[in-house]
Amino acid sequence: MAATASRDSGRSSPGGLALGVAGLAALLASSCCVVPLALALVGISGAWIGQMRRVEPYSPWLAGLAVVALAMAGWRLYRPRPAHGGGCAVDGSSPSCGPSRSAARRWFWVVAVLTLIPLVVPVLAPWFY
Repeated sequence: MAATASRDSGRSSPGGLALGVAGLAALLASSCCVVPLALALVGISGAWIGQMRRVEPYSPWLAGLAVVALAMAGWRLYRPRPAHGGGCAVDGSSPSCGPSRSAARRWFWVVAVLTLIPLVVPVLAPWFY
């Protein structure tokens, strides 16, 4: 029991790493298209922005990585807990229980929306011009 308690105390949330990977992969996948537009909208420009197109061949792979990481984070956050409590402490201080789990679920949806927007924009953009 002590081994599981010390192992659980090092984790911040059940799907935190997967959420980080999903966000980073989505940012890299959209770096050829969405990021230069966003930078131009806030007034940042330069010839170096054109170099972001070098990432374009990897965009489908990075988008796939983002979707897989989101699916893994969602599975870890929303999978049913075992009937015996799943290692939750009585006070609910375990990362897989209580408020930190609900906060992780809220962050999951924030990251999911922020991940899916850059992935959907290149698909929908041709309909607008």
